[in-house]
Amino acid sequence: MADAVSADAAAATQWLFTREDLQFTPSVTGVYDALLDASSSPNKHLAQTMTSEQERVLRGKGVHLIYKMGEFLQVGQHVMVAAATYFHRFFMRRPLQVHRAGSGWSHYEIAAACVFLACKSEESLRKLPFIVDAVMASLDKSPEGQMRWADRSFRSHHGSHEFAKWRDCILLHEEALLTTLCFDLVVPQPHEALVRATRAMEVEPALARLAWTILNDCMRDPVCLFFDAPVLAAGAFLKACCERHVDPAMYYAARPRDAPRIDTADAYFDWLDAFDVDEDEAREAMTAIDADVYDFHMPLQRPTVSKPAHTAGVRESPAESGAPPTEPLPSATPSDSASAPAAPSVSESDVPEPPPTNVT
Repeated sequence: MADAVSADAAAATQWLFTREDLQFTPSVTGVYDALLDASSSPNKHLAQTMTSEQERVLRGKGVHLIYKMGEFLQVGQHVMVAAATYFHRFFMRRPLQVHRAGSGWSHYEIAAACVFLACKSEESLRKLPFIVDAVMASLDKSPEGQMRWADRSFRSHHGSHEFAKWRDCILLHEEALLTTLCFDLVVPQPHEALVRATRAMEVEPALARLAWTILNDCMRDPVCLFFDAPVLAAGAFLKACCERHVDPAMYYAARPRDAPRIDTADAYFDWLDAFDVDEDEAREAMTAIDADVYDFHMPLQRPTVSKPAHTAGVRESPAESGAPPTEPLPSATPSDSASAPAAPSVSESDVPEPPPTNVT
C-alpha cells in the first residue's frame, strides 16, 4: 500500500521542475537518454549544446507558433495550454536543434506536433490537413501570407512537397512526443483554476482578463513547469492585482457547503482559500513570473533605435525574434469543449494592455 502511495506521489510530481533544472536540460548538457526500441536499454546520446538563455528563447518561439496555430484553427485556450505544456515537458527530456544540420529536435516541428496531439487529447479534433495548413500559414512571413493567416483563408496544395514534408514530420514527431511524455497527456489547467476562483470571488472582468493574459504569457517560458496549476493561477492573480494597485484581500468567496468549518462565524473564503494555496506560494509564483517571463522575454520585443547597415530595412517577425507578440493573445474562450469551464471572453477590443515591463 505504501509503495502504491509513493508511486502516485512520484507520478504527480514528475513534471514539476525547479529553476536549477533548466541548467541541466539535454539542450544545455548535450546528453540525453534514448530508447532504440521497446526491448533495448537506455543509451546515452550526445547533442550540440546551447546556453539556458538560448534554449528559453527557442522555447518562446515554439510557443508563439502554438498560439498562432491555435488562433488559426480556432481552438480553445485549454488546447493551446495543453500543447504548450507538452512542448516544455518534451524539451526537459530531449535537446533542441541548434541548426538545421545539427542533432536534436526542431522547436517549430515539435510545436506543430504538440498542437496535433493536444487537439486529440483535449477532444477538439482537427484533421491533419488542417494542422498542416495552420503551421504553414503561421510560418508564412510574406504580407500576403499574413493576410491569409488573419482571415484564415490559407489552403496548402496537398500534392506539394512542403505539405508532404509537414504531414510526415508531424506524424513522426507525434510518436516521439508520446514516448517522451510517457503517454501522460492529462494537463492541469491553470486557467480553469483562475476562472473558478475569480467567479467565486466575483472579481471585476477587467482584472480577471488581465490575470488571464498574464497566465497566457506564462506558458511561453518553462516557469509554467515550476508550480502546480492553482499556485500559478494565484501568482497571476496576485500579479494582476499589483499591476492595478488592488489589494487582493478585499476579495472573498462564500464557503462551500461541503468545506469543513473551523469557526461557525467563518462563512467566507479569502482569496488564498479560493485558490487553495498559501501566501508564500502565491508570492513565489508572482516573483517567478516577473523574473522569468517579463524581465526576460519582454525586453526581447523592444524595438531597437538603429540597426546595422546590412540589416536595414529587414523586418523581423515576432516568431523569429522569440518574443511574445505585442498584439493580444488568441481568443481565450474554450468554444469546442463542453467539459471545459466557461472563461472570460477576450477580444482585441477589451483586452487590457499587457503589464508594464519595468514593474518589479
